[in-house]
Amino acid sequence: MKAAAAILAQEKASFARVEPPCPYFGTCGGCAMQDLAYEDQLRLKGERIRRALAPLGDVAPCEVIGLEEPWRYRNKAELTFGGSSGALTLGYHAARSFWRVVDLEDCLLLPEPMMRAAREGRTLASATGLPAYQPKTHQGFFRYLLVRGSRLTGKVMACFITTSGLAQATHGGTSPREMMEGLAQQLMARQPSVSSVYWGITDRLADIALPETLTHLRGDAYLDEQVGPFRLTLHPLSFIQPSTVQADRMCTLLTRELGERREAIAWDLYCGIGLISLYLSSHVRSVYAIDVEPHHLELAALNASSNQVSNVEFRLGSVEALLRDRRFWLQDAKPEIIVVDPPRPGLHPDVCASLLAARPSRIAYFSCNVQSLVRDLQVLCCSFPRYRLSLVQPFDMFPQTNHVEILALLDR
Repeated sequence: MKAAAAILAQEKASFARVEPPCPYFGTCGGCAMQDLAYEDQLRLKGERIRRALAPLGDVAPCEVIGLEEPWRYRNKAELTFGGSSGALTLGYHAARSFWRVVDLEDCLLLPEPMMRAAREGRTLASATGLPAYQPKTHQGFFRYLLVRGSRLTGKVMACFITTSGLAQATHGGTSPREMMEGLAQQLMARQPSVSSVYWGITDRLADIALPETLTHLRGDAYLDEQVGPFRLTLHPLSFIQPSTVQADRMCTLLTRELGERREAIAWDLYCGIGLISLYLSSHVRSVYAIDVEPHHLELAALNASSNQVSNVEFRLGSVEALLRDRRFWLQDAKPEIIVVDPPRPGLHPDVCASLLAARPSRIAYFSCNVQSLVRDLQVLCCSFPRYRLSLVQPFDMFPQTNHVEILALLDR
């Protein structure tokens, strides 16, 4: 982490500094570029991408598409509880620290209704008297507070994530479920923008806000959102890009570049809640969408139905396992277009092999990690059939931070 900080400082040296508006800048590990003007943030990110793409040969430089309003744009946050004694703290991990949590009164990346819900959640959790989970000792109760907001409705969904222990002795033997239901009731009463509250439980040692069980405590079961022309239904674990504005721009660019292919079959790999499939559906004959998480596909099917989309078939399973059925790939549903949106580590080697075997005319690759993107593009562009990189378009999905999202298009 020190090396990364030194590299960032060196990169910043060629730009003028500005006064960061956030009082936690430098202490909180959430943002690293607030001391640069936003135009300079975009230029720095563009320079990084051009350097990273150098192993691919001549790639036409493309400016990073930024956000008109690079503050309070995030539609979801995963905040961590901390504090070894007394009142709980809630925020992000401190810069260059795995153990310390910066207690936040405000985060300028989060819309104000989400931040108000987070502050109230911290107050109510602290009032229970139960401690925060300590990663060093693996003891404690409150681990994370997930807040998700809707630009469409202004409503907020909250999800407390805890361990399974310690709650039994709270308030004279009140059950954990009763205690958490009371907390949910108070949160919704004090913050009218909170439309639903969930409770997740995990005893995993890894620092990941992904519960093993999830219980709907109170309010609406889902949160409604709008991305471009599509109405989406979300729950706490749904993945959607942090900026709905940029998500629409990325998917719109994808379909514009692909054009109208009314007889084509498309594949949407790592489809999540089906947003890319919805955009593809009106441009191709049919879409086959794959994801490993059942709760993603349940909402994907619901989103397709609510948007009157009937030409998408969702399949459950890991992408690498399902693509081993070469007969299906090569005969029953031979794709002309394949879209992949993998997690940060990129594509499994078996997936790269399956993409080459399927021989689509076009491959679209969404990536939040330029290193894994370049690695996979080198495989696809140097194998048979040989693909040519026709477009690389970065989007600033995460203003004020080091991160960027990229859409790459390949043709053969």
